Formats: sequence, C-alpha cells, structure tokens
Amino acid sequence: MLWSPRREPYHRRPVRAQLTYGVAVRWASWLDPWLYRRPFTGRSAHRYAALERPGFGDLDARLCRAWRADLAGARRVLDLGAGPGTVGRSLCKCFPEVQVIEIEPSPDYARATGASDGRTMRLRARAEALPLAASSVDAAVSVSAIRHVADRVRALAELRRVVRPGGVALVVELDPEAPAARVAAHARGVRSWVLGAMFGPLVVATAPPAALIAAAARAAGWRDVTRRDDDVQPVYELRLA
Repeated sequence: MLWSPRREPYHRRPVRAQLTYGVAVRWASWLDPWLYRRPFTGRSAHRYAALERPGFGDLDARLCRAWRADLAGARRVLDLGAGPGTVGRSLCKCFPEVQVIEIEPSPDYARATGASDGRTMRLRARAEALPLAASSVDAAVSVSAIRHVADRVRALAELRRVVRPGGVALVVELDPEAPAARVAAHARGVRSWVLGAMFGPLVVATAPPAALIAAAARAAGWRDVTRRDDDVQPVYELRLA
C-alpha cells in the first residue's frame, strides 16, 4: 500500500513527540528564510542531484502509479521545480501520451531533461511567475520543491491559474512529522554518510508542515485540499482541486 492513513492529531501525541514537533517548528521558522527558500545552484545543485536525490529511491515511480486516476487522459502535465528531471522521466515512462512541461529556476539544471523523445519541454522560470497561459495544462505536480519557493501562496495561485478547470495539482513535500523509521529509510539512500546524518535534523525537521502548505493552498484559491502519507519515504502529498 503506497499511502497510509493520517496519524494521530498533534494534541493526542505523547508529550515527547509534541516537544520534538515544537522544536522542529522553531527550527523551521528560523532556518527557512535563510537556507531553503531559494533554488539549488552551484555546488548545492550538483550535490543534490548526485548525492541527495537518490535517497528518494523509487518514490517517483510509485507516485506515478498512485497518480494514474488523476492523470488519466491528461495531455500536458506541469512539473514544478523539476530539478535534475527524475520526476519528468517517470511521468513520460508511466504516461506515454503525456507532454511534460518542466519549470526550473536554477541555471545549473538548465540542460536536464525528462525524456529524449521530444516529449519534455524545460523552461527556466520562477514558480511565482509561470510563463504559461491560463488553463493551459491538465495537471501539475511538484515533488520536494515547494519548500524552495520564496512566495508559496503566489506560486500555488499560479498553479491554480495554469491548471484547467477540473484539473489537479499534486504537491509532495518532506514531512517534519514523519516517523523516525521513514526518515532513516531515506537517509540510508543518500550517497554520503555526512549528508545522511544531517538529513533528519537539518532537512526533514525544518520542512514546511502539511498544515502550513495546505493553508497557503487555500489562500491561493484551491478549494479542495486532501492529504496522503507515503509508507516508505518521509513525505506527504497534498492533492489540490
């Protein structure tokens, strides 16, 4: 089973878990504006593609399988924050009729492509100013990218503008409330023991909580926001409609 039910509400968790969550939120509020609300460039871009991104394992393929119902019949799918192109490649493999439009602000990923058969178009642009017409895509996906956006409400409003009526946006982000076992599963896949050790306290713990992104999505005009959690990786998915 790819997705598990939501865990206990915060106020019902043990005191230790509440304290851990509180510390994570404080870390996030302090580090977020300084470290994370910007694209990967230079050494960080290379490090992420070569060492950190492999920690997600087969997540891209599993997400695509879970997205079959939402992307059935889609012809144009936007990948926001495409990075090294791993999500685009999985989309093209899983959905042979789909054209993937990759949006990526980092110049270091300008040459990355999702497929070699012309089905992928990569545009260098910011999430807050998408160079696409209104209602021009059938759906949008974003995997571990929304945390790097400076103005999340504006970016989510842009997704709502370019996704056609009846379409969806599927936002996947690291979960600061994820169980330790799922954090460890990702850390073991990181190709550096130093980065793997830092993954939990400096990356997951400082990620934007689902409630925060859900609130931003509603502020951006999305009416239906639902959450699913991954069984393997420390991520949640918000389905926006």
